[in-house]
Amino acid sequence: MKVTENDRDILARTLWGEARGESLAGQIAVAWTIRNRVFDGKTKSWWGEGYASVCLKPTITALGAI
Repeated sequence: MKVTENDRDILARTLWGEARGESLAGQIAVAWTIRNRVFDGKTKSWWGEGYASVCLKPTITALGAI
């Protein structure tokens, strides 16, 4: 999968918004959760395709999944 500049930007903004008050370990955990959703091994993932799609999914944290 090719990671675009938009993917990087959205990922950075998501990490800032979701984990800025966390320790480094907490920030890394949030980043790995997003990465695992991007690379979940499914052809058509419920989470979406790519970092931007996963980060912008309305329910990424609404269900307490992170």
